[in-house]
Amino acid sequence: MKKTLLVVWFIVLGWTVACGQQADCSSIGFENGSLSGWTLLNGNTAVVSQQTVYQNEVVGTAGSLHILTRTSDGNDPKVTAEAIPMVAPGSTYSIRIGDVSGGSTFGRIRTTFNVTADNTLFQYKFAVVLQTFAQHQPYQQPGFSIRITDKSGSIVACSYYEVTGISSISGFKDQGDIRYRNWTTSAIDLQNYVGQTLTVEVTAHGCTERRHFGYAYFDAQCLRSEIKAQASCPDADGYLTLVAPDGYEGYTWSTGATTSSIRVKAALGDKYSARLQPFSSLNASCAFQLNYTVPFHHGTATQTATVCEGTGFVLGDTTYRTSGTFVRNVSKSNVCDSIVTLNLTVLPAVTHTQSVTLCEGDGFTVGDTTYRTAGTFIKVIRLPSGCDSTVTTTVAVNRIDLKVTATSSVITQGDSLRLGALVQPGGNYTYQWNAPASLTCPTCAETGARPTVSTQYVLTVGYANQQCQKKDTIWVAVNGCNFYAPDAFSPNGDQTNDVFYIYANDCVKQIVELVVYNRWGQVVYRKTNFPASDPNQGWNGMYLGEAQQPDIYTYKIQIEFSTGEMGHRSGAVALLR
Repeated sequence: MKKTLLVVWFIVLGWTVACGQQADCSSIGFENGSLSGWTLLNGNTAVVSQQTVYQNEVVGTAGSLHILTRTSDGNDPKVTAEAIPMVAPGSTYSIRIGDVSGGSTFGRIRTTFNVTADNTLFQYKFAVVLQTFAQHQPYQQPGFSIRITDKSGSIVACSYYEVTGISSISGFKDQGDIRYRNWTTSAIDLQNYVGQTLTVEVTAHGCTERRHFGYAYFDAQCLRSEIKAQASCPDADGYLTLVAPDGYEGYTWSTGATTSSIRVKAALGDKYSARLQPFSSLNASCAFQLNYTVPFHHGTATQTATVCEGTGFVLGDTTYRTSGTFVRNVSKSNVCDSIVTLNLTVLPAVTHTQSVTLCEGDGFTVGDTTYRTAGTFIKVIRLPSGCDSTVTTTVAVNRIDLKVTATSSVITQGDSLRLGALVQPGGNYTYQWNAPASLTCPTCAETGARPTVSTQYVLTVGYANQQCQKKDTIWVAVNGCNFYAPDAFSPNGDQTNDVFYIYANDCVKQIVELVVYNRWGQVVYRKTNFPASDPNQGWNGMYLGEAQQPDIYTYKIQIEFSTGEMGHRSGAVALLR
């Protein structure tokens, strides 16, 4: 199969396995929140004989080339075409390797671990971000690599992967001058290396010409190379679900299925196998097979259960209906059996009778049913314990009909009206009106009202025992006691707007005084104690027998209201000709 990626590796003179720390497989994926167990390395990249080489390698510390990432760090900031989390999916911590701002440097991590029968599958996840430059040769481009070697330095079969920012890389996507690969899971089978010490080395570097960055995110864990059953015993239909390790592009089961898991009828001794095909962009030639034989499982278990009276709990082929502790050998086909100790509690049946009195419009809820009418109702409800309860409810309904009346719905400020209540059926009620300051009796069925502004009156009527209440409202509009002075008049004899006079409603008793001044403050008109809204009681634009010139004239008005209160206003009026 033709590859679209360039594989180049230069082994630095003097590199030995001894450079790596010993890692505990339980923390090889940084889940203890530290980089312990890994050796952090960095140096410079260069080109020798048209190959990328790593020079001046030194042991470093956590810093710009080695960052422990956390789930709270969010997504990679450079790739915006899609979200690349800075932590591998399913993990709490990962590591970022390499320079995110420039080239000519490399970051590397290295560790060793012992292969045992319990960690024969090295599963790793990685995401890569490379800045490309069309004028660079492949060996000058940023890159990423991973390899596993044995004690002699030989590369473990199917463990070697390296890419550089060339024009096309299988499994990568482009965003401008960035070539990236989102999180990818891969796994390496190490069954042939049990008892050996292996070294893992992961490297990310920028271009050899200093300007273009290259970095990667990495995570790993040690697993067993095996097919697992999701449960020890078959389900109720006699099936087991078998699951192959994650991290492969293709799965081919002996049943013909091509998914990562299969559901099979469980029979003792049945054999199944799955052939795992690595991603073609990693190493398609490294497929291998895992086998699974359905075993016999024998165990012990304790169950605690609570059931309702009238029902039972089934254990094996026996149904238990009383409280107690029971021991039973339960067999599930020829694959699984177990001794089960059952602690059973049987809850007694529950009945309940109740009587309620409702106010009209209210409701009383039993279970998922709400009663609003009078009658006797029977309801079976499910209690929090899971048992049924029979509830008998007798409902009575108290009804009040209420209508609020008023002698008038519109009054003028200063006037009064009467408010009243029509209530059915008759009875001993309490009354409570709102806005008590404007009422003669806020707790009477009928009351006088003298609102100063438009008011909504609310009457609450209730039984003397306050068990039920009913409300009704009425709106009383109050027209304010206002007066109005025009801002212009034209005394030209056309019988339209010839006189400047004061308009007012009936709540104004009289105009106590109207004084008009010219622009020099000279009084040109004055009149006292005359009715409002009379065109004959105003200024006609004359002064001392002469028509005054068009101009702006100021005025002062003093008003006496029917309540005896006084009002004042000043303003200006335009005389037009």
